[in-house]
Amino acid sequence: MRWPADADIVSPDRIPQYVIGFAAALTIVLVGEIVVYFAWGIEFVTSGQFLVGIVTSVPAIGGIAFGGYWLRNADLPPSRYPRAVGWSVGGLVIFLLVNLALIATMPTESWVHVVSWARWAVVLGAGIGLLIGCLEGRAIERTLTAERASLRAEHLAEQREYLDYLNGILRHEVLNTATIINGYASLLREEAATTDQQRRWAEIVIDESEEMSTVIDDVRILLQSTDGEVQLETVDLSRLLTDEVRKLEHKWGPVDVETSIPPEVSVRADHLVARVFGNLLSNAVEHNDAATPRVSVAVDPGPETVRVEIADNGPGITDSTLETLFERTQSRGSSHGIGLYLVRQLVTRYEGSVDVVETGPDGTTFAVELPAAAESQSTASSSASSSPPS
Repeated sequence: MRWPADADIVSPDRIPQYVIGFAAALTIVLVGEIVVYFAWGIEFVTSGQFLVGIVTSVPAIGGIAFGGYWLRNADLPPSRYPRAVGWSVGGLVIFLLVNLALIATMPTESWVHVVSWARWAVVLGAGIGLLIGCLEGRAIERTLTAERASLRAEHLAEQREYLDYLNGILRHEVLNTATIINGYASLLREEAATTDQQRRWAEIVIDESEEMSTVIDDVRILLQSTDGEVQLETVDLSRLLTDEVRKLEHKWGPVDVETSIPPEVSVRADHLVARVFGNLLSNAVEHNDAATPRVSVAVDPGPETVRVEIADNGPGITDSTLETLFERTQSRGSSHGIGLYLVRQLVTRYEGSVDVVETGPDGTTFAVELPAAAESQSTASSSASSSPPS
């Protein structure tokens, strides 16, 4: 039977405490030695040899105590502790044996001299050994960290090459196939379908091919967003939103759109940021059951961030859907697909945020905050300083 106390004694996690305790014990021995020598009136306590031994022992004991604290707070895993202590014990034994051999071959004044010499050898040997053990442990851990970083870099390079390959397949093969399917389905609907049912079947094929193209395009954008380091630049948000609103009306037909977009508002992002607002605007119409979809876009430039609110008059988002709205979904039945996951990924890429600030039977409002570019910050500051106090 193994007692719980035994498990605690041999636990590597407790080794730093034992090292600190060993330093405390050496301190007690040193102080007790001095007190006893003074109490017995031993003259050796005032000799130069004893004082040199004390002066060299005190830093070594302090080093052992510091070594215990360092082991406990360093990045070394507990599995490295026994080896560091092994170096300390080895240094203690070797240094003590060497000095005992010197004591045996050299004449000593008294047993007091022998005891002090042996104590000095124990302290110096343990301190130097622990120092070597800590330095070795840190060197080994740094080497392993560098090797892991190298392996991780190689793995990331392989993944990036694989993602580039997938991106090429999606762009040149799958997307082209979806376009061909859409084209032939449109021909069937216009020229070969003779009944309403046949036309309905053709429309289903067209809708599914368009949905496939949208998903493929989103996946391609996701792959691009993981390609290399993020290189942010100044993006004209005012013009971008104006273009996306124009595309929305062109794609979905009659849409009641209200905009409040100040001119010359810029953010720190890249060309993929258009996908953020393209997806949010498309969702505002695609999932809208109103007779005439209504969408509003409002931009509020601030000194540090630019806030964009996109509101619709749709049916709102259920609580169960809201919990996982921006997460990846495995089921085909998700009402928002990969689009909102892509939105969250891209906004995070720009160190911004996206949230649902309001939802209900009267509609939903999304808010996107992106870091303002230097131009927008200057404009906002100038506007704030030129506006009259309220």
